[in-house]
Amino acid sequence: MTNVFLETEEGHTRLLIPRQPTKAIFYNPRMELCRDIDIASVAAFVSMQQSQRLRYIDALAGTGVRGVRMAKEVGLSVTINDWSKPAYECITRNIKLNEVEERAKAYNEDANVLLLQNRYDLVDLDPFGSPVPFLDAACKSVKKLLLVTATDTAPLCGAHTGGLRKYAAKPLNTEYHKEMATRILMGRVTRDLCKYDRAIQPLLSYSRSHFIRLIARVEKGAEKADKCMNRLGFIGHCFSCGNRVSSHNIQNIGTNCELCGAKIGIAGPLYIEPIKERRYCEQVHNELEKREQGKKKAALKLVDASMKELDVPYYYEHHALCKALKVQPSPLYSLIDALRVKGFSASRTHFSDTAFKTDAGLEEIKAILKML
Repeated sequence: MTNVFLETEEGHTRLLIPRQPTKAIFYNPRMELCRDIDIASVAAFVSMQQSQRLRYIDALAGTGVRGVRMAKEVGLSVTINDWSKPAYECITRNIKLNEVEERAKAYNEDANVLLLQNRYDLVDLDPFGSPVPFLDAACKSVKKLLLVTATDTAPLCGAHTGGLRKYAAKPLNTEYHKEMATRILMGRVTRDLCKYDRAIQPLLSYSRSHFIRLIARVEKGAEKADKCMNRLGFIGHCFSCGNRVSSHNIQNIGTNCELCGAKIGIAGPLYIEPIKERRYCEQVHNELEKREQGKKKAALKLVDASMKELDVPYYYEHHALCKALKVQPSPLYSLIDALRVKGFSASRTHFSDTAFKTDAGLEEIKAILKML
């Protein structure tokens, strides 16, 4: 075993991981940031529940790192599953290594079968690629909290074909493609949950270079599901002048840009309402502050930016706008301050370090940039 596995540590959890990368036992060290945020996010959610006896499943577990951490660092009753026999054996070893046998159980099952046969309070999907093949079963199984990862960002962003086929929504390859991808994924999850009279309430949603992560509360009821469907809409984007609009009704967007008259591209359906809940994000931030984690600094920065950003379903790249206007880029904070002085709302965004969000129109933004 010492020749095959290497012992490492995440948070307060010891882990055996493959010494060499292998498809049979998947472990991605770049996802440690995501897992650190997950631990704080689930801990924050659990603290808000009246019942502490919650059942959690890591349905596509690989080495079992996320599930074992949930058992050890949050204290949940966890099911840790992987279809791969070598991965199952690795999960079993990691459970024993951390002495959480009473709280964690390893399974070697088809994820869809396991989810359809059981109900879990918290369902976590972290696949390699798209979560779509497992979404329906997850939406049937989940009772309280759904966590979903997508790493097939190209079709979600509109960079490659497949967005319409996989996610039943048309993406556009725009400068704000990371947010569009996040909202298209949220829209797909919304529709899948609503089929079973369940509504989604996004708590924390974010995107990094190679993945999208959604954390959302699930609520029961046909009426709530109907209201949730009304949060879907469309984004119209003009590739000629950069103008962009959003609406719940596609007919309100029109076919031509109201600024330059060019034909407008339409993305959707996607989730156009807020994709985070500020109060919850504050609690996640508090949980991160009191925990010792390997990616703590980056996690705090990401959650803080997500918490404070404006609830507008797209953003503007500062440097791209300045280049189009042939003006020298001013500091981003000065642009945000200038927008606020003019009576608009504005903020930075976690999606890009050089981007901003505002409810000002494109013409107003350009006028302010020219004065800075």
